[in-house]
Amino acid sequence: MNVLDHLKNKSVDDIKSYCKDTCIDAGVAMIHVNGDFNLSTLVRNANFFGFKEAMYVGGSKQWDRRGTVGTHHYTDLNHIKTEQDFVTYVNDNGYTLIAVENNIPKYSDKTVSIFNHWVFTGVDKPMFVFGEEKSGLSDYILDNADYIVTIPAYGSVRSLNVGTTSGIVMGFYRNYIDNN
Repeated sequence: MNVLDHLKNKSVDDIKSYCKDTCIDAGVAMIHVNGDFNLSTLVRNANFFGFKEAMYVGGSKQWDRRGTVGTHHYTDLNHIKTEQDFVTYVNDNGYTLIAVENNIPKYSDKTVSIFNHWVFTGVDKPMFVFGEEKSGLSDYILDNADYIVTIPAYGSVRSLNVGTTSGIVMGFYRNYIDNN
């Protein structure tokens, strides 16, 4: 069982309650991404960084849970069928929609590097959304995002995989919350 030492003898329900009691008011979502392990990594990262909820938008409800290493028992993954339903959910629940995407010139006015010290200032309840590795996020999601966070590249590779990116973004946000 891959849980903190003080949770090793607890039931699944007890661990789930612990996660709900200690989570931060933040969510993450993945738009129909090919490759179950990215989705599993997102759920595992959401649990590790203490995020309130994880969502999967589009695609099939079926996914390979092995990559979560059991964290799907403690952090719920909610399936939403369409991007429109997702944006409605975000708005109805008071989230700030933050798209995570490579720099896209069309949206440069609302794109900010994750390394800017003020990137999360004034964001009390974010919903970070990640897209498909090949095609990224749709214009619909980017148009509806309050702003777009990007991770600058310093080597030769154009981008990171979605699972890795989600961990970086969640870690940066959690650090911001814990230190402000």
